[in-house]
Amino acid sequence: MPERVFLGWDRPFLGLLTEWLLARRDQLPSTLVVVPTAQGGRRLREALAEAAGAILAPKVVTPGFFMLTEGENIAPEAIEQLAWVETLENLGDWDNFSAVFPIPPGEGEPSGWALGLSRSLAGLRAGLQENALTVADAARILSKTVEGERWQQLAVLEGRVERLLSRWGLSSRSSALSRLKPVAYPGVKWIVLAGVADLPVAAANLLSGSPLKVISLIGAPASLEERFDELGRPLADAWVDRSIPWPDVGQGEVVVVANPRQQAAEALRLTSLAASKPEQLALGSADEETAGELVRAFGRAGWELHDPSHVPPAPLTSWLGAWRSFLKSPGSSSAIDLIGFPQSGALVHGKRAQRVEALSYARDKFLARDGSDLTSAKALTSRDSERDRLALAAETMEQLERVRGAFLRDGFHFSMRRMMGIIDPREEESSNVIAWLEATQPLENKIDRDHGFWIDLMRATLPDPIVIPSDDRVLDVQGWLELFHEPGAHLIICGMNEGKVPGRASSDAWLPEGTRKILGLSHDATRAARDAFLLTSMVEARRGSGRVDLLLAKSGAGGDALLPSRLLLACEEEQLPARVKWLFREIEPPESSIAWTMDEAWKWKPTIIDKEAKISVTAFSDYLTCPFRFYLKHVVGMSAPEPERVEWNARDFGNVAHIVLERWALDEEARDFSKTEAIEKWVHEELDRVIAERFGARVPLAVRIQRESMRQRLSWFAQVQASERANGWHIEEVEKKFEVPIDGITIVGRVDRIERHEDGRRRVLDYKTGNVSGGVESAHRSGVVASTRFPLHLEGVSAILSSGADGKTKRWKNLQVPLYSAGLANIDELGYFALGTTEADVRLSLWEGFSKADRDSAMACATWVIGKVRDRVFWPPAEKADFDDYAALSVGRTLIDTVLWKGGAP
Repeated sequence: MPERVFLGWDRPFLGLLTEWLLARRDQLPSTLVVVPTAQGGRRLREALAEAAGAILAPKVVTPGFFMLTEGENIAPEAIEQLAWVETLENLGDWDNFSAVFPIPPGEGEPSGWALGLSRSLAGLRAGLQENALTVADAARILSKTVEGERWQQLAVLEGRVERLLSRWGLSSRSSALSRLKPVAYPGVKWIVLAGVADLPVAAANLLSGSPLKVISLIGAPASLEERFDELGRPLADAWVDRSIPWPDVGQGEVVVVANPRQQAAEALRLTSLAASKPEQLALGSADEETAGELVRAFGRAGWELHDPSHVPPAPLTSWLGAWRSFLKSPGSSSAIDLIGFPQSGALVHGKRAQRVEALSYARDKFLARDGSDLTSAKALTSRDSERDRLALAAETMEQLERVRGAFLRDGFHFSMRRMMGIIDPREEESSNVIAWLEATQPLENKIDRDHGFWIDLMRATLPDPIVIPSDDRVLDVQGWLELFHEPGAHLIICGMNEGKVPGRASSDAWLPEGTRKILGLSHDATRAARDAFLLTSMVEARRGSGRVDLLLAKSGAGGDALLPSRLLLACEEEQLPARVKWLFREIEPPESSIAWTMDEAWKWKPTIIDKEAKISVTAFSDYLTCPFRFYLKHVVGMSAPEPERVEWNARDFGNVAHIVLERWALDEEARDFSKTEAIEKWVHEELDRVIAERFGARVPLAVRIQRESMRQRLSWFAQVQASERANGWHIEEVEKKFEVPIDGITIVGRVDRIERHEDGRRRVLDYKTGNVSGGVESAHRSGVVASTRFPLHLEGVSAILSSGADGKTKRWKNLQVPLYSAGLANIDELGYFALGTTEADVRLSLWEGFSKADRDSAMACATWVIGKVRDRVFWPPAEKADFDDYAALSVGRTLIDTVLWKGGAP
C-alpha cells in the first residue's frame, strides 16, 4: 500500500521536497524520484546540488518511465502509421465498417487520404495508452454502450494492423503496454512520487501493485488528506467545487488585460514593481502565445528568457516539404521555393540569391514555368543582360532536374541518405532523418510506395528537435505543470483563461469526454481537480512571505474571445458577484488612446542611388505624377512582379501585340498589303508563331482565351491598316530610336512606326492597347481651373503649364508624343494607333492642331524635370496616384508618413 506524506504548503514545494530528501540522504542512491515533467526534474537536481553540493543523487524520472517497453521489438511511430495506411488502403469492402465510416474514406479524396486517417487512428491508440488499453480492450469496456458497434469494428481494424506488424517482425507499443506488470527496478529500494498530481492510470496501477515501497509527497497540509487518493492525486469530487482564495491585498493581484502582448507588458511591470530578481521570480504561462510575448517583452528590458514550450520544427522538415513539391511539380515556382533554403545551395553550386532572382524574372516577364519555357525565352531576347539572366535560370533548372532524376532513379532510402550527404555532410541537422531512415529501411522492399509517400510519412513522424537553452538566459518561462516545482517567492502566472487552466475539454471525435471517463482516462473533472489543487497550493505557499500575480486576457492574439478560468470563479457565494464584476469588466485596448504616429526609427529609409544620365520619353509622366514613385521605379528599379499569374497582364498583352505588328512592319512586302484579308492572314499567323515561341504546344487556357481576343483586335487592325494604305500612307521606319541631349542628360525614345504620305507628309504613330478614348491631347495634358489642386512637387511650377488651341491653360502630365516631335525631324502629324477592346476603339487618334508652341512647351517641361532628376530631387511624394504600384509601402497611409527621405528635396 503506498504511503502518503503531507509536506504542507507554508512555502514553495521544491524547498520542502529538497529538505525531505536531504534528511534521508543515505537512502538517496537507492531512491527513484518521480516528478511531473522533465523540467521539474532539472529544477530538483539543481536544488539538491545547491543545497548539499556533491552527493549521490537519486535517479529522477517522469511518469513515462513506468510505461517504457524495453526488450521488445516495438514498431516506431512511422512504421505503425505505415501499417495503418497499408491496412486501410487494402480493405476493399467497407460495408463491414459502416459504423466507423458511414461514407467510405478515399472516395473523391486526394491520393494521400490514408496517411491522414492513419495518423488519426494511431493517435487514438496513443490516447488509450494512458490506461494501457488497446482498441480491443476499449471495445470490451464499451460493448454495452451506444458506441459498442463502432468500437468493435475499430478493434477488427486494429487486429489487422497487429497481424501486419507481426509479419514485419514487430509489435505495437499499445499491445506491449497492455502486458506490462509491476516489476522491481535494479538498485531501487523505494519510489518517491514528488508532487505528481497527474499520474497516468497505467503508471498508477503499476505503482499500486509494485513490490517496492512507494511514498507520495503531497504539497498540502495533512488536514486535507481526504481530498487525495492513495497515490496523492487530487480527487475530483473534493476539489472541483472547492473555494480558491485570491492573493491577499498587497501580496499580489488578479489582472485582466486585453491580449497576450499586454499580459507580457503587465508581467514586466509587476516584476519591476516588486523589484524581483531572477532568482526570486517564478514566471510561467498556461498559454503558449503569451509565453512567446514574455520572452520578447522581458528581452527588450534586458532579461534573456527561454521558453521551453516553444519547439521549432525539425531543421530539415521545411526543406523536405519544398523538395517534395519539386519532386511532384518540377517547375520554376517550386524551384524558387526550394532554393530559398540554405540547404539547397549544395544542389545548385551556390549563388542562390542570383538564381532565385533569375527564375523570378523569367517567370514574371516570360511566364516561364519550367526548363522548356526558359529555353524558349532565351530565344526571344537579344539583350545581353536579359540573356544572362535567362541562361542562369535555365542552368539552375537543369541542375535541379538532374538531381531530381538521380533521386527518383534509385530507391528512396538510398537516395535520401545520399541527399543528406550532399546537403548536410557533417550531419549537423540530419541526424533525426538518418535515424528515421535506419528505422524504416527494412520495410522499403516489402511495400510498394513512391518517394513522395515516404517523404510525407517522414515529415509527419520526425521527432521534434531538442532545444538547448542559451547559457546566458536568466530565467525560463515555465508551463503550467512546471510552475509547481519553481521555488521563486514571486509567482507570476499568465494565461489564466478557461481552456488554458484547466485545459480544454477533449474535442477528439474518437475519444470525447464521456468515453474518456468510461475508459478510465483523464477527463475534464480530473484535470479541473488537479489544476484547482496546484493553484491553491502555489498561492498558499507564498501567502505572508511572497507575492502571487495572476494574469488573464480578454482575447487571444488573433482576436478570439477568451473567458476567465473557472478556477478564478471558485469562491463562496457572497464573493462571486465581486469576482464576476472584476473579471468580466470592459477592458480598453492598449492602443485605443494612442494617436498613431510613426517615429523616425520606424520609418522606411530608402537607399540613395544616382540616376543614370538617361531618361526615357515614357518616364516623364511618372515624375510629373510623383517624384518619389519615379525614383522607386526608374532609379531603384523597384516593381511589383506578378510571377504567379497564369495569364497575360496588360504589359504582356501590349508586348505581344507590339512584337506581332513590328514583325509585320519589318516585312517590306507585308507592310504594303492593301487588302484586309492579306494583312489579317499575316498578323494572325505571326500571332500563332509568337505564342508558340513562348509556350510551345502547352498554351495555358487563360492565354488561349486572350489570344482569341488579340486575334479579333488584329482583324480590326487589318481593316484600318488597309484603309490607311489605300489613302496613301506608307510605313517608312519601324522601332526608330532617337536621342535628345538636354543639360547633360539624354532623352531616349523609340517610335513604333513612322509613315510617309504620297504627298510628302510624315507622321509618327505609337501603338496603344489601353484606353485612349479621350484622344491624344487629353492623354498628355489636362485643363487647369480655379479649383485645380496640384501635387506638392508641382505647386508654383510654371514649366508644367501650357496653352491649348482654345487659349485655355493646361498642365502637362505626359510628354511622350510631343518629345517624338522634338527628337525626329520633319514630322507633320503625331498620334496613336489604338488597338482597343471594341471595333470602334481600333482606330487612328491624331493630335489635331499640335504646334511648334506645344512642342517648345513640352521641351520646357522636360528640361525642368531633367533639372530636378539631375539634382536628385525626388521628394515630396504625391498623396495618391491613379495607378499606385507602391501602395503596400505606405501601410495604409501616405508615403510622407512612412518614408524618411534623406535625399534632395525642394
